[in-house]
Amino acid sequence: MSRILVVFCRPHPGYANFKVYIATCTVIAAGVFLVLSFLQPFNLGDRNILDNPFLTAALYAGGSYVTMLINFVWLKFFPRFFSNERWIVGKELFMCVYQMMTIASTIWLINYIRGVFPPNIHGYLGMLWVVVSVGFFPCLTAQLIRHIYFMKKRLRKATAMNISLMLDKKETPAEADPQFINLQRFIKPIDINTFISAESKGDYLVVNVSNNGSVEELTINATLEEFEAENTHFEQLFRCRDEFIINKNKITWVESNAAGYKLQLHPKLPSVFVSGEKAIELKKRMDVEKYA
Repeated sequence: MSRILVVFCRPHPGYANFKVYIATCTVIAAGVFLVLSFLQPFNLGDRNILDNPFLTAALYAGGSYVTMLINFVWLKFFPRFFSNERWIVGKELFMCVYQMMTIASTIWLINYIRGVFPPNIHGYLGMLWVVVSVGFFPCLTAQLIRHIYFMKKRLRKATAMNISLMLDKKETPAEADPQFINLQRFIKPIDINTFISAESKGDYLVVNVSNNGSVEELTINATLEEFEAENTHFEQLFRCRDEFIINKNKITWVESNAAGYKLQLHPKLPSVFVSGEKAIELKKRMDVEKYA
């Protein structure tokens, strides 16, 4: 049982990007069309429209596709719930079941209009069984391919970034005068070389600073937008997601999984997740193409 829970809790690519959701829905709908048009399961041939299996399959696959697109409204209302950072295999399976139920409702309605399924709960349950039997395998196959593809791709990129980090550490930078980050509401100056990260907590910031091998946590009455605007001249500052700005020079290791990348900044701090939108910028800053 514990092994099953571990699998369900594994990170999985989320749906923060609409293009990714569209691509996934397209693959699933294409799989449904192929199954219905060529295999004709559950005596579908007896209910073909104009005796045309491809027209019937296109209607059902198209209805499924439209239903999945309508379901995107949940992703717009709750983007953080569906983000890569929070998405896991268990949520993906629940999402597949929900998609099957809504698709069954659409197909049942189509068949009710056509007069080939009874307008009662038994008719709906029968249609749900058909939809799950036909659509679950294409859905599962699409998600498995997606999981393996992103896991291998991000592992390769993370390896390249870690090689870049190890090579950068061999180069000893020349001594330079200290430069201080701009915090107008904070009296104590903070050297950019000791700055690790700043996390937004609503109307205030939690700033982490290295201090003789330990981490000093400072609370500042400012927003992340103000902090970013006041320190744009520091190229090493990188906003890895909406709530976080880090010092790129403090990255010690890059972790990867199917959902994305995590950055290790200090042994005493948890890894920081990089949003999908910022992953491309991270790879450019880390000169991934040199080592990929």
